[in-house]
Amino acid sequence: MNSDEIRKQSENAYNQWAVKWREHCRAHSKFEMHPMNDLLMSGIGKTILCVANGYSFEEDIDIIRENQKDLDIMCCDKTLGSCIDNGVVPKYCMVCDAVVDHERYLKPWEDKLEGVTLLMNACGNPNWAENGNWKKIYFFVSRDILNSEEEFCKISGCPNKIPAGTNVSNAMVVILTQCDESGSRNFFGYDKILLTGFDYCWGHSKYYAFDGLAGGKNNYMRHIYTANRRDEVCFTSNNLMFSARWLHKYVEVYKIPVVQCSGCSLLTLPHTGDLKDHIGYTYKPSDYNIIIEAVKKKEELMNEIKKINCIMKETTRDHLNSFLASV
Repeated sequence: MNSDEIRKQSENAYNQWAVKWREHCRAHSKFEMHPMNDLLMSGIGKTILCVANGYSFEEDIDIIRENQKDLDIMCCDKTLGSCIDNGVVPKYCMVCDAVVDHERYLKPWEDKLEGVTLLMNACGNPNWAENGNWKKIYFFVSRDILNSEEEFCKISGCPNKIPAGTNVSNAMVVILTQCDESGSRNFFGYDKILLTGFDYCWGHSKYYAFDGLAGGKNNYMRHIYTANRRDEVCFTSNNLMFSARWLHKYVEVYKIPVVQCSGCSLLTLPHTGDLKDHIGYTYKPSDYNIIIEAVKKKEELMNEIKKINCIMKETTRDHLNSFLASV
């Protein structure tokens, strides 16, 4: 994935949506902006399942419902209702899109969200933040190759910046880890990030889980004929293929603990497996206290180093000025 290709995608999106994004940032500026550092390392020792809207989500729904007490769940906008209707309560719901339909994907479940934290792009559709009995809302702005995040953070007052993904599904993995050009990291700290519904393709019937035709996308988005991980004939679009390639590179380069559990998918990652074999994983979640104390200590030391550097800089400048005045 070269930078020219990513720049072109970013420029096209900005040129098309910047006016709408500014409008949404202004609408969100009235909300309290909680620091995302509240969530730092909150998943250490635990497993989280990211639920996208491919058909494999529908295939896995019984396993998810029966085992949800053993892991955290993050859904995206279009899977929220399907989760709740099938007895699954997500911990997080992520919304990125400027026009995702809240009437269809939020309104029927607005009073059932007291246990769900909304992770909301400040440029996204404000109807999602303005409606629903959410437990809490964390806003963020996506950093991109154009540095557009500076503009949208200023308008919204949002202090939280995360690397940009290519769509809401990929953005779930990105917000959990937040790797960027400076290096690999695992912001939430989850030991395992499981994927279901990350198909990036569809077969002869289902485009979305629980929504086979998807408003006609099942037919008009058939840009490419190919085969999925099960060697079944499937279809995909140019955008879905781009997103699959992007996430593959992201996981591969930064070596993050992601397991691809979507069988009927184009995306193959270094770690793949059946959801039922990974869903119960835990390992020393009590290490959270150790990590948080270490993070606090590191911040204190970094601040102390900054103070020391300022003292040294001012002192040496004073001596240099004295020297210059004497010659």
